[in-house]
Amino acid sequence: MKVSPFKKRVEKVLSIMKKNQISCMLVTPSSDLKYLCGYSVNGDERFLALILCPGREPFMIANSLYELQVTDTPITEFIYWQDGENPFELLKQALITRQIETNRIALSSSMPVLFSLPLMDLWENASFINASNYIQPLRIYKDRAEMDAIIAATSKAEQSLKAIMDKGTYWIGKTEEDLLAEFRFEMTKRGLKNADACVASGANAACPHHSTGPSLIEPGKCLLIDFGATYENYYSDMTRTFFFGKPDERFCRIYDIVLDACLAGENAAKAGNQLQDVDTAARNVITKAGYGDYFIHRTGHGIGIDYHEGPSAGPGEQFPISPGMVFSCEPGIYLPGEFGVRIEDQIMIEEDGSTKILHSFPKNLIIID
Repeated sequence: MKVSPFKKRVEKVLSIMKKNQISCMLVTPSSDLKYLCGYSVNGDERFLALILCPGREPFMIANSLYELQVTDTPITEFIYWQDGENPFELLKQALITRQIETNRIALSSSMPVLFSLPLMDLWENASFINASNYIQPLRIYKDRAEMDAIIAATSKAEQSLKAIMDKGTYWIGKTEEDLLAEFRFEMTKRGLKNADACVASGANAACPHHSTGPSLIEPGKCLLIDFGATYENYYSDMTRTFFFGKPDERFCRIYDIVLDACLAGENAAKAGNQLQDVDTAARNVITKAGYGDYFIHRTGHGIGIDYHEGPSAGPGEQFPISPGMVFSCEPGIYLPGEFGVRIEDQIMIEEDGSTKILHSFPKNLIIID
């Protein structure tokens, strides 16, 4: 395997495999594959997998259609198959040739049944386990390259939000979908991929996972934008709530409650604390203000190659906050039929244990009129 930031990750997995007596691991297109070799590809009906075996050089099996892509990874050994060939039989022969045992095989959790069933038929006497259980704990702690990618993703996404919202009242009378289309363009032209957002106007903002639609952006209504995109495979995640026109005192009060909750959660996000401390700090602010029943989700989640990764900043989560962790703090209050307010930042625990809030975009209420 070529010298690269991925080499240490593969070596860690191989060490874990040896310790747990796992003879072979097959990782198909997934966030785990991106983590181990940086290869980002959407899986299809053609079998493609990274093969890890303790004491052996990692290799990849892929259809010849992907030859130019897979050779751009740190992997140096490949097996290619043509349409019409049986890739599973080729894999079996490759393992026999390499004298690799197949008594305990790990398959990535995202592997489709289209692949997993033929593999299980191929090795009827093997024990099959979930490979992601051994990879994803490593992904909790980002290395410097991963942290830098997340910082860049966050900065570029934030610049895109500013470009969109600097248009101010231009958006009045436009739809949520109109704003989303232009927002995606702004993020994409800054080099981000997988750009997307939840754009929720007025009462739609009371649905935390609203599907952006044809609703109009109108005066007298809030606009909640929860957005993210990837840079070098790593996600940003951020939410801001705006108001078009003059908000009433009730909206301003609820906004201030959510802002205080967000700041309290971020203040608790310190190395040595537990993730539940972030949730407790934010939730207590909202509960004491009388809106506890309207804060209906965890305070945060891990972020990395996946938009949502574990562990969560939620009730009862005793996972210790440690260097290399990246997670969100995103309290909210949602009043069905009226409006919702959520404010979200990404938090990074730096290598020296310090807490870094990755967003500089204002958290105070921005009124557009």
